[in-house]
Amino acid sequence: MDSETKFEDRLEQRGISRRQFLNYCIGSAAALGLPLTVVGKLEQALAEGGAQLPKVIWLNGANCTGCTVSLANRFSDGDVKDVADLLLNYIDLVFHPNLMGAAGDLAVQQLEAAAKGSYILAVDGGIPTAFGGHTCLLWTDNTGHEVTAVEAVKKLAPNAAAILSIGTCASFGGIPAANPNPTEIASVSQITGKQTINIPGCPTHPDWIVWTVANLLAGEIPELDDRGRPRLLYKEEIHKKCPRKEGGEAKIFGEEKCLKELGCKGEKTKADCHIRQWNNGTNWCIGANAICLGCTEYGFPDKFSPFYKIEYEYQTYDKPVIEPPDNPSGDQTPNPEPTPLRIASADWRTDYSVLIVRGEGTVGAIVKVSDANSGVLLGAVSVGSEGRWRFRQRNPIFVPRRIRAESNGIWKERDVRNAPQATSSLNNLFERLTSEA
Repeated sequence: MDSETKFEDRLEQRGISRRQFLNYCIGSAAALGLPLTVVGKLEQALAEGGAQLPKVIWLNGANCTGCTVSLANRFSDGDVKDVADLLLNYIDLVFHPNLMGAAGDLAVQQLEAAAKGSYILAVDGGIPTAFGGHTCLLWTDNTGHEVTAVEAVKKLAPNAAAILSIGTCASFGGIPAANPNPTEIASVSQITGKQTINIPGCPTHPDWIVWTVANLLAGEIPELDDRGRPRLLYKEEIHKKCPRKEGGEAKIFGEEKCLKELGCKGEKTKADCHIRQWNNGTNWCIGANAICLGCTEYGFPDKFSPFYKIEYEYQTYDKPVIEPPDNPSGDQTPNPEPTPLRIASADWRTDYSVLIVRGEGTVGAIVKVSDANSGVLLGAVSVGSEGRWRFRQRNPIFVPRRIRAESNGIWKERDVRNAPQATSSLNNLFERLTSEA
């Protein structure tokens, strides 16, 4: 992209008139919540001939790319059709691992050239600091040096006109920083020691990003709250304006009522999700009958876990006793004594990738089967009429080395035959995380 090309010239090259672009800005002002003063400054910039397109360097740290996908899902009926049109033709997106056309050395050269001038730094994802930051490598420079995310952010942040932390991971650490945080994730502000404009969300709403960028293009830094978030976007708890607030408390999912008692974090979460909704106004979490997880707040997810306030209770089934018919002698067949809980076998069938556990117990009782080492519940079965039970799980996430069966306050354990001794990396990771949690 020619760095000398002026904003208005770019509009003309795209076949978009100055009036059309202004109509887009004014039309978006209501949807995005843009102050008319911002639109006025954009209009003034165009009237004065327009400056060069503002450059944006977008880095990806430890993330799932969900915020980029959310931004890419924004479409408009106006003259600027979608986010690709906006990013490529109204700002100069010089570096973005997922959206840029350049790759390899060419992409790095464009970034280094942009870093010599004025630019906005956008960071999506937390910044790993363990192992010298080498769990997150962004590119290799012309000397063969592998540049880590922490190194790139520290290098680019000091000269940036503004620093945007896109999503909760960049803003506060988010899911990658959750306990036990094995890669020692830090937020962008923690790494740089500078004020960042935090746009949290998991993912962040595309309008929140566009709103913030539009303010910066107009030369205005939005007012921030105590968490570094634009105050106008994160000014009120979701519960205060939730359409389910006055409908009473839901006891189970599926009821069109307030989900507070089921774990909804709307009372503690500041955002305007209920107004904007996702996928171009299609729906939002509570509208889809799910709880608010508090994803825009500092401390997510750990401080908001467990997400759901639901306790499942297993009920025993007491099979009715069938009295035998009277016989001439008058003798009655005694009721059988309860069968003690027992694990008869526990096998891992490698050929079918299935875990099979068999045992005995009291008729009608519920037997819960779990991993004896981590305590993770695998499932539950009912004891059949013959006093036997069978648990079967195909393609489990991990293969337990030892299982535990529990029923009516009694538990038994048994080693799983043929369980892999040299467990996979997934098994090792799962066992380590669950033991440390």
